[in-house]
Amino acid sequence: MIGLTLYDVLAIPTTASTDDVRKAYKQKALETHPDKLEPTVTEQERRAAEGRFRNVCEAFEVLSDPAKRKAYDDRVQLAQRNKKHWDEQHDRRVKTREEWARQVKERSEARMKERADFYENLKRIKEEKQRYVEMVEQFYQELRDCHPEWESRRQAALQWKEMADKGQIPRRHTTRI
Repeated sequence: MIGLTLYDVLAIPTTASTDDVRKAYKQKALETHPDKLEPTVTEQERRAAEGRFRNVCEAFEVLSDPAKRKAYDDRVQLAQRNKKHWDEQHDRRVKTREEWARQVKERSEARMKERADFYENLKRIKEEKQRYVEMVEQFYQELRDCHPEWESRRQAALQWKEMADKGQIPRRHTTRI
């Protein structure tokens, strides 16, 4: 069903006759008339009762007139047919959104895994680099221990380079022939 219909307001079946509509209207009008309320009710309750009474009056106005009733029934049937179509479209949209959300989640998880793998590889590379630096330093230390003059030569070369960078000694110029 598509919600509360005028038949539901009067609590009658869709096959009810005009007399049944009139009887149901009289009964509902007596039940919902705002003048039947106690004088102590709040303004909000009074407005709600007036709204229910207007709904009953509108239902009677439409359902008691055969032409208006036919037009109303046609609109309700059309709405019920369209509701099926709307529901199918809604279900399709829900499935599409769920599939999209699933794909987004998978892509996000894949990116997170790639990032974790990248940082793990980076950590491994840094560790390997550190081992390499230590190995090279150990190799050079062993060479310096075997040949102490290499260190003094190295120190002298570093001093010359520093002085040349500061411009304290002239650089050698060679001419090409």
